Amino acid sequence: MTALGMCTATLLREPLGDASNDDLRATVDAAVAAGCRDLSIWAHHLESIGDVRTSGARLAALEAATAWAGGDRDAAAAEAQHLATLAAEHGAATIAAVTLDPTVDDLDRARDHLALLVAGAEEAGATVCVEFLPWSGIPTLAVAWDLVEPLGPRAGILLDTWHWQRQPGGPCPDLLGTIPGDRIHYVQLCDAAAAPSGDSFEEAMTARLLPGDGVVDFGDVLAVLDRIGAQPYVATEIFNTALVADLGSAGAARAMAAAARSLDARFPSG
Repeated sequence: MTALGMCTATLLREPLGDASNDDLRATVDAAVAAGCRDLSIWAHHLESIGDVRTSGARLAALEAATAWAGGDRDAAAAEAQHLATLAAEHGAATIAAVTLDPTVDDLDRARDHLALLVAGAEEAGATVCVEFLPWSGIPTLAVAWDLVEPLGPRAGILLDTWHWQRQPGGPCPDLLGTIPGDRIHYVQLCDAAAAPSGDSFEEAMTARLLPGDGVVDFGDVLAVLDRIGAQPYVATEIFNTALVADLGSAGAARAMAAAARSLDARFPSG
């Protein structure tokens, strides 16, 4: 495991709303002050934040490619070029890929489009990791692995522990244990309540729990990752708008980092 990182969007009061340049830069400062210097940043936020290296931070992950899952190859190619350019400019180690669409009509076509992103990322010195979302056309670890496995080691998995818990069929440590460790590129730490509450997307974006406050079996997940020799980038991704409203971005960052570090001594400050 690497030093603990943080997804800066989780430090906004309204992650999906408009945020000022000052608010976006404040999320970087808050994460760094909490000892999380390896950051995961949304691409459209990065364009406002600028070079995080001036704040003593590093762009570890750039989020997120989405056009690859659709039917428009030109759109997928254009997005791949844009994200590869940003990754090269800012020194990102990995580019995350995800789909929010409820279905993926043609997995083979999606894989071909994803290959464009992988090729662009490789030229930029980065890898690509696919995140599965329970309500989407890539709903499980099994589907995500089927998608990326043929693309080789520069295409891997983003394992978000909220989605891991909520995926159809629930956690699948046996399957995780069959995936080569070097294909697990990124792990996002967050916890989930025992039962879903309403709309899955809304819960995922507003009401995740601090690690240790829910039902995710982190000991099991981390043990499997150890067993397969995985050494992913690890970051908190705890979308909890009440927490940010109560504590502010700096206080929320400290709480998130402390909860994650309580899981395992291998998550030191960056």
